[in-house]
Amino acid sequence: METFTPNARTPERIFRLSDVVRAPVRFGEERIGRLSDLIIVDRDVVAEVTHIRVQRPFGRPPWFVPWAEIAHFSEKQVVVRPGIPTGALEREPAGAVLLEDYIVDKKVLDVEGREIEVVYDVSLALKGARLYVVGVDISRRGLLRRIGLKWLANLTAGITDRIENDMIGWGLVEPLPAGIGSFAGDLKLKVVKEELAKIPPIDVARILEQLGRDERLAIFNTMEPGRASDALEALDPKSQRELISALPSEKAGNLINAMTPGQAADVLAVLPWSDVYRILAFLDRDKADKVRKILGEQDQRIKNYISSDYLKLRPETTVAQARQLLRAAQEQEAVAYLYVLDAKDHLLGLVNAVDLLAASDDTPVRSILKGSPTYLNVEATLKDSSEMFARYGFRALPVVDRHGKMKGVVLSRDVRGLKHAGL
Repeated sequence: METFTPNARTPERIFRLSDVVRAPVRFGEERIGRLSDLIIVDRDVVAEVTHIRVQRPFGRPPWFVPWAEIAHFSEKQVVVRPGIPTGALEREPAGAVLLEDYIVDKKVLDVEGREIEVVYDVSLALKGARLYVVGVDISRRGLLRRIGLKWLANLTAGITDRIENDMIGWGLVEPLPAGIGSFAGDLKLKVVKEELAKIPPIDVARILEQLGRDERLAIFNTMEPGRASDALEALDPKSQRELISALPSEKAGNLINAMTPGQAADVLAVLPWSDVYRILAFLDRDKADKVRKILGEQDQRIKNYISSDYLKLRPETTVAQARQLLRAAQEQEAVAYLYVLDAKDHLLGLVNAVDLLAASDDTPVRSILKGSPTYLNVEATLKDSSEMFARYGFRALPVVDRHGKMKGVVLSRDVRGLKHAGL
């Protein structure tokens, strides 16, 4: 059973209130009722859950269990720590704000008092041992879940209502009014209604990537050109290729013409050359020339930029010996990583300089190496390496041949500096 304690380093998990309300609650091995609500305290950017409300059977009074006494929390069940005194659990905490009772179904007003929508659901985040309210859901899918049609909400997940921005972050909600209750008070926002339409392009891209080809194209065609161009740039290469290929040449050209030459080259690089030439015809002449130049650079082989200036270790090398090498090579660009090779120079893994400094002197580096490292093949292009540096944020990448033999390293500074230089 997964257990959460005040000092637990539990990775963040996201829940919807509608998924956890009515979950069975156990007191040790005994089932005592169902979770009926969560009690929160407003902390401006987020609200924090302080108690759970347990509806008990046979007309018994509900229990208000402090969050610190929860041993397990999930959509399937909630477990209260055994052995806690139960005498005080029937007393509702003073000033309790009940999330389901007081927040769900309330009107949402913008800073000017205009009604936007109704709260249909609430987004919760479990971070470490604490449960926070991070946003309110005003989407149609939230409404479907609210009226018991979760299957239909799940079926439409990720489609149009997500692009209309269905989640309002708790940080945009004004402090809760003092008199809020079951039938009193509304949620007021710190922004005007129009601001809620600003969903980051990267989020739009992630939504589009989850859709089928026809759905993606249908939604993309409804977006205004500036946002469509930003979302196109943020899509994964496969989705970019499918989307651009389905667009009329002139529309694709107009979208790409709104990008910088470097961004345009990144998008066009995933297409066949016949499609690239077709679209370049609709770009401004100066921009098209710059894009062609970048695309030509991106096809260069990475082997022209390999450096042999890196730190090589054998598996039996001790941490103390590796530290000596590290101190002697402080001027090298790639000293953040030390590469572990076998007797035939096959890449086995790498050692992070931080891990090296934390290990004991006589430890062999084989004990602290990270296996299956990210690497480039010697026949990779500049474009391949640029994408990997952008994705992982490394300062250097090892380069190996088709047999896994280390040929050297490529530095992020050398590759990414070439990509848009002077353009």
